[in-house]
Amino acid sequence: MGDLSLDHVGFMVWDLDAGVTQWERLGFRLSRRSPQMGNVPGKEGMAPWATSNSCAMFREGYLELIGVTNRDNFNPWARFLDRFEGPHITALRCQDADAAYAALSKRIDNFDPPLQRLRNAPFGDGERPFKFRNIFSQDEHYPEGRFIVIEHQTPEVIWQEELMNQPNGAIRLCEVVFAAEPTDNTIERLQRISGGIAEDGNIGLIKLGGGGVLSVVSPDEFLDFYPGAGEPLRPMVAAVVVGVKHLKETADLLSTNGVSVWESSRPSVWVRPTEANGAVIEFIEVGLSL
Repeated sequence: MGDLSLDHVGFMVWDLDAGVTQWERLGFRLSRRSPQMGNVPGKEGMAPWATSNSCAMFREGYLELIGVTNRDNFNPWARFLDRFEGPHITALRCQDADAAYAALSKRIDNFDPPLQRLRNAPFGDGERPFKFRNIFSQDEHYPEGRFIVIEHQTPEVIWQEELMNQPNGAIRLCEVVFAAEPTDNTIERLQRISGGIAEDGNIGLIKLGGGGVLSVVSPDEFLDFYPGAGEPLRPMVAAVVVGVKHLKETADLLSTNGVSVWESSRPSVWVRPTEANGAVIEFIEVGLSL
């Protein structure tokens, strides 16, 4: 089994302010807006993009919200947004990008070599350089969305203590749930990307060696577990599972904020895609242990 862990899921919306408001209703505290930058066709070096992000940071992992804030700039995410608003990025964390790329290349093709990234991230009342290295999937080969294997070089810049104090009690990104048809071969791709293997007796569930779960369900299974969520596109990230300290307190906060809450037998509570920026967000109790 590989040593990759679940790092983050990136949601994309056209209106970042509206998206932030939706997640704040769910009890997430988000980081201040941070403009994105990267490669731009026809330009050398790093240049500003059309998008910015805000993140809901947990003790383990986080949720990223990307939205358009400057339509005059190049938008590298346009093709994803044209498909739907919701989660398009699944990121797995590694300790060393070079070693991870060497191992990944033996399992699966169509990932680019590690790319050094740098941007200024909000830190307290100011900013600090946020450095990381990304191994990107090549989009045309991965219908589920963009996969990233990431090496965090300055994790302390984004995992700030005050940002991890979530009003809804969220402390861990536990699971990413993909909706797919068997013919999509999503589970096979996930096994090769992650280096993990499907659980005995549950061929749709992969436990990552470094922590976290990737799972794949059929459209019918998705609707059985999340009745009322609506039929998802596929293949896609259709749900994320977030661990909280106290499930009842989370459910009470959601209800107080006017959010429609659904219950499952896991036990858990979950919120429909229409109230969560494009995918089910499910909350389970994991207590205070990490």
